[in-house]
Amino acid sequence: MKNSKSMSFLEHLAEARVRILKSLLAVLVFFIPAYAFSERIFVVLMRPILDSLPEGSTLIFTHPAEGFTTYLKVSFFTALAASFPVVLYQAWQFVAPALYKKEKRVAVPLVFFGTLFFALGAGFCYFVACPPAFEFLLGKYSSEYVRAMPSIGSALSFLMSLMVGFGLVFEFPVVTFVLARLGLVNADMLKRKRKYALIISAVAAAVITPTTDALSMMFMLVPIIVFYELSIGIAWMFGPKKYREKSQEQNTNALYESRKETAAPPKNRK
Repeated sequence: MKNSKSMSFLEHLAEARVRILKSLLAVLVFFIPAYAFSERIFVVLMRPILDSLPEGSTLIFTHPAEGFTTYLKVSFFTALAASFPVVLYQAWQFVAPALYKKEKRVAVPLVFFGTLFFALGAGFCYFVACPPAFEFLLGKYSSEYVRAMPSIGSALSFLMSLMVGFGLVFEFPVVTFVLARLGLVNADMLKRKRKYALIISAVAAAVITPTTDALSMMFMLVPIIVFYELSIGIAWMFGPKKYREKSQEQNTNALYESRKETAAPPKNRK
């Protein structure tokens, strides 16, 4: 049953303001220690780029405030990542009163697995996708006459956009789980839309990836396709029971018809 207490538009705005303030407070709490260690965090974040720089190349900054603003960005991204579970929970608490009791049961899995899969996506980007991508981008076009000298601001923005993009891609199974539990998608629907999903996935990989090289786009495209196939199983497993029963019935009928055709005696030839 939904929350019986109806809220006016102004009350909804007040509730949204409270949730946003709590989220910002969580970010601020983590921002302070993150800024204290921002230089060390920056070196760790930039490791895939630093290890891929050709001999004689280095990171630079091109205007006086770039170093300061870059470390502020590092602190903010670190604080946002640390407070991500709190932000996700506050967003859920805002929409939860409008949902039924069975719909609210997905809150804990949403927060836990949403955080886990986003971290897995960012980690996959950092440890698997970035090293060969930066090796290609920074080493392929460096020569005796051209030397890579990325600015720290642009390098950080580039890396963060990649990590956020991969984090969002890895959220696909979580989104499918929630939609399946709410009865909005099912395995049969995802199977029917597979060919369209492949086209959309290729376009999404090209849009999300901040570069145009094929290697980076392939590292983005492959997880999207894998997670789409995984989402079909998730939708079947956690979706409404009627869809599982329907699927099992169809499989049983198909198996029965196959055995029937195999066991049928050959027709007499004239």
